[in-house]
Amino acid sequence: MIRPTRLLILVLAVFPAFGNSLAQTPQRDNRPRTASISGRVTVGGKPAANAMVMVTEVDPQSRDDVDAAFGSQSQRRAFVKVRTDGDGRYHVSGLTEGAYVIRALSKAYVRAGNSPGFSAFKSVTLDEGEARGNADIAMVRGGVITGRVTDAEGQPLVAGYLQLQPLDEKGQPRGGFEFDNWEVMQTDDRGVYRIYGLPAGRYLLSAGSERGYGQANRKPPKTFYPDATDEKQAKVIEVKEGAEVTDIDIRLGVAKQTYEAAGRVVDSETGQPVPQVIVMCTEVVEGDGRRERIGRTVATDDQGKFQITGLPSGRYDLALRNHWQESSRHYSEKTRFELNDSDVSGLEVKAIRGATVSGVVVLEGVNDPAVKAKLRQMMVSIQVLGKREAVADGPAYEPLGNANSKIASDGSFAASGVPPGKATFELHNYQENIFSIKHIERNGAEIRTAFEVGRGEQVTGLRVILAYGNGAIRGQVKIPGGKLPEDWILHVFAIPVGMTGGDEHYPAFHPGGGGAEADEKGRFVIERLAAGEYDLTLHPVVRVGQHSWRNAPEIEEIKQRVTVNSGAETQVTITFDPSRRRQEER
Repeated sequence: MIRPTRLLILVLAVFPAFGNSLAQTPQRDNRPRTASISGRVTVGGKPAANAMVMVTEVDPQSRDDVDAAFGSQSQRRAFVKVRTDGDGRYHVSGLTEGAYVIRALSKAYVRAGNSPGFSAFKSVTLDEGEARGNADIAMVRGGVITGRVTDAEGQPLVAGYLQLQPLDEKGQPRGGFEFDNWEVMQTDDRGVYRIYGLPAGRYLLSAGSERGYGQANRKPPKTFYPDATDEKQAKVIEVKEGAEVTDIDIRLGVAKQTYEAAGRVVDSETGQPVPQVIVMCTEVVEGDGRRERIGRTVATDDQGKFQITGLPSGRYDLALRNHWQESSRHYSEKTRFELNDSDVSGLEVKAIRGATVSGVVVLEGVNDPAVKAKLRQMMVSIQVLGKREAVADGPAYEPLGNANSKIASDGSFAASGVPPGKATFELHNYQENIFSIKHIERNGAEIRTAFEVGRGEQVTGLRVILAYGNGAIRGQVKIPGGKLPEDWILHVFAIPVGMTGGDEHYPAFHPGGGGAEADEKGRFVIERLAAGEYDLTLHPVVRVGQHSWRNAPEIEEIKQRVTVNSGAETQVTITFDPSRRRQEER
């Protein structure tokens, strides 16, 4: 299901980071190298002598993504490793102005305190010439879980992977779990494993999976410690700081037979095979949906045939799916089948000739040929939604499919294979998102909400009006006392005013805007904004994992309206007092 508010935040938060993580052309860095970072690394309150410390400059939009910080640096960015002295101190000089992540490299240690994060890292922002001291990292020895995994016959599970799930304070599985020491999550030739570097807490441990290892046609079911195939019957493992929990042995259930599903895709009108299209096979899950849900894609061959292997007994749906870069002319309705105790063949997916949605993209107020040329790097993406349902946390829409089209040199586009339903528009460019949709017209009339596309309809006469994003919001969050609580992060979003469809209607297009994260000094910049009015929202969150957050408790968002002008920066100041707001809520 798609929820409008969540979809908007997801796109604003993820797309900029994704685009900036792509390979960049190396460029000469002439920035002054006058800043420095120093601090102390401790383990259990004592100096960590000769500890390895890595300092990496990161893009401000993704500085809190530690994997991105240490995997996407370019030649332009600093990437320095140093060792601490006998007193646990380190010093790195010759740094430029920018955002940095400092990480103490040790698989056996975790952050001290109550933080749920695994990696011992710290995010800082340096100004030109700044000598940043006291960038300290406190660590403690992590806990250990060790044991042995055997199959139903008592034989060791060799080179099998385990899955670890932390529990929250209420004993419920906590989402957003990350663990960057995956090499220890595998059994050896004796079926023995040793998972180390774990924060203190409560965990569920499992091995085996219908999607995982085993003979080609037999897969052991996912089994929780000690021998439960139902997660509700799993035994909780308590891990304490620096302690080792031993004899956590898992005996897998009887391996399940897996089967093969084969068939072909044919044109619904002619009966002719449809080659080189993508078929998605999705397991139909009943009940609370807690167990794994199998989803696989395969491409048809030149005769329109497909074959899907390794499927356990169950019910499945088959349907055509478009590739994000290229759409076929077809879509399909779901074809359901069931696997019991044998392979299934002769399945048939009927490819239905989809609708075509075409028009022209118009860029307003821009005459620069270089900017106009960038339009040809864009994709027009049409998302099709089904019925609207009322759910606990807002309206939801069933996604029915999508179709994409490149933009031609004359601005025209034509997306084929569009399924019937309510159509909405997005622009995609995973390198540089500098355009946003301002409004959409059809035969001269403005479209503000998702519009109905009929089966096989030829939708023409669309004009997608774009705005060029060369404005910015540069802000400062002022915090009384000057410091946020530990592991708090301030996200700031800018949403164009009057560009949403409201709760009852899904908007006809993604409205653009942008988002940023305030650095530890409260500064943020939201770039590539088109001229206009924006609702600026400060949203405080608390880290609950290396890459995940939850809403700050008892704190409401802060909103204010700002105006962005073309080619200019709008200066904004936001006052945020987390202590006062918490008291008021009580």
